[in-house]
Amino acid sequence: MLMLAIWADVLRFPLIKRERGSLFFTELSVAYSLFLVITILIHLGEEGVFLYPLKISMILWILHFTSFPVLLFMWMHFNALNVVDNEKLVNMLTYIHSAPLIVFLVISAIDITRQKFYPFNLKYEHMLPSMGTYYFIILSLLFCVIMMLSTLGHRKKIKESFLFIVILMPISFTISVVVFFLTHTYGMFILTNSIMLVLYYLLGQRDFYRTDALTGLATYTLLKHKLVRIFRSQAPYAVILLDIENFRYFNSRYGKSQGDQMLVSLAKYLGTLVESNEIYRISNDQFCLSVSIKDGRTVQTLIDTITERMAHPWQLTDRSVHIQVNIAVITIPQQVKSLEEFSEVSEKLMFELKMLKDKTLIVYTRESTTDYERKQNIVSALRESIKNPDQIILHYQPVYDTKSEQMVFAEALMRIQDKHLGFIRPNDFIFLAEQIGLITPLSQIVLSKICKCIKQLPIENTPLKFISMNLSGEDFELVHFKEVMLDIIERENINPKYVNFEITESVLLQSYETVTKAMVALSKKDITFSLDDFGTGYSNLSSLIDLPYDYVKLDRSIILAGMTNYNMLQMLTEMIHKMGKLVIAEGVETKEQLLQIRNVGIDMVQGYYFSMPLSEEDFRMLFK
Repeated sequence: MLMLAIWADVLRFPLIKRERGSLFFTELSVAYSLFLVITILIHLGEEGVFLYPLKISMILWILHFTSFPVLLFMWMHFNALNVVDNEKLVNMLTYIHSAPLIVFLVISAIDITRQKFYPFNLKYEHMLPSMGTYYFIILSLLFCVIMMLSTLGHRKKIKESFLFIVILMPISFTISVVVFFLTHTYGMFILTNSIMLVLYYLLGQRDFYRTDALTGLATYTLLKHKLVRIFRSQAPYAVILLDIENFRYFNSRYGKSQGDQMLVSLAKYLGTLVESNEIYRISNDQFCLSVSIKDGRTVQTLIDTITERMAHPWQLTDRSVHIQVNIAVITIPQQVKSLEEFSEVSEKLMFELKMLKDKTLIVYTRESTTDYERKQNIVSALRESIKNPDQIILHYQPVYDTKSEQMVFAEALMRIQDKHLGFIRPNDFIFLAEQIGLITPLSQIVLSKICKCIKQLPIENTPLKFISMNLSGEDFELVHFKEVMLDIIERENINPKYVNFEITESVLLQSYETVTKAMVALSKKDITFSLDDFGTGYSNLSSLIDLPYDYVKLDRSIILAGMTNYNMLQMLTEMIHKMGKLVIAEGVETKEQLLQIRNVGIDMVQGYYFSMPLSEEDFRMLFK
């Protein structure tokens, strides 16, 4: 009955880690189940329920006889897997200890017809005093002793909740073997095996594998167990999903040890807000709270508290850091009514949390599904565009000198023309492409198309200095980024000075060393750089002042603010000029804005006042 309970539970909630310890527990359970079947068959023969042919009886008895040390050997190996750190040592000792067992099995198999090593007892009543009996007992006790020694030798490294079982097991098996030898009954051995399997399953397998090693929190699997009960009762609950934004960059910038410390600190803080059984770590940078609710106030209070805390820095070992946590909320049973629906919705929301750019909170509703499906369709369109670059269309927005009003360069802007979704704008796909790792191949296609466009322009006889394109932080993660970009330019036979790369402050500061090395290397090849969206991030002037870029683009929001704050715009322009950089104003749409930026000394202007983004054909017409 105990074994049936384990199998029933495994069918409902499978063991989650398919590593050697988990797989061997399954093998051990199967072997013990076979042992039980053999034991039942023998017992039925002993009681006269079945009358087996002599040959069958002899085979069953030998199988039963040899299964004792075989099971103990498997227990010894399983115990070693759980208490010994060195896998090679475990395997080596297992091979050594398997030698006497193999000898025992071979002799027992040969002896089925000879009946000298272990004479067959037709009535299954007792263990006959023979060489096989003593070999059997000594071998079984040897495996118990080895279990005990390996446990005691590693007791300091074993978790307290686990130590009780691994000490109890060899003691119980030793007692059961001695009892079997003295009383000739195997009930004690059967009971010991059953109880050990149950204890290992409940404490060793389930809790060990379902508790996060770093934070000590319950994992996603235990959350699903809790949700099963919640959905059965249809109790009102809120599941709050928390995703740390750009945690990979946090690890890259501060190191994994600081990242781990950040995760532990966040877990401890969340533990002060809810009970310990209401908080889970469900992936590397994602946490979850499951709280009982009777109205919406509890959830909103929690969210407000977390948001307020995230506005303040976290003190790590040697530094103070900020992190941003994005939040999604699922209510049960109002919005989600089954575990299957929850799994589907939570997957969508996790995807959404990664895509967030200007929002930090999502409250799930059934209508949210439409938006998610559109994003998935856009992802499919992006993958198709990489296979078919003709779907990637470039528009070019000219940039003009503020004094001469001549076009001095142009910015290439990417669009996607999908056969199903139609025209897709950058705001709809750039962030998605960055998150799923597609932005790098897209950037390479864009650069290739820019080079082809330059070849068709009489660029040497015009004021046009270059065509610029935006780069993402993901582009710089490519190991041979600069070599790949230079190869594209050389392949198209274009002078590198006609190419300009635009990067944002956030890209630069997220991977400062990597980006800086690439900028320096490419600058030596006459490629120029622009700092884009200046004023929208956390400017670190000490980091920006000596970098090899020539142009600074002031974001549209800065230009709008400068219409009412002339001194601010003038001081900012003068500061950038003193750094030896040229200033470009973005988003200029009116005559008044143009006059203002001329007055403060801004060098170049980009915006709808002069020109909206043009198709490649219309852009080429400007040169005729």
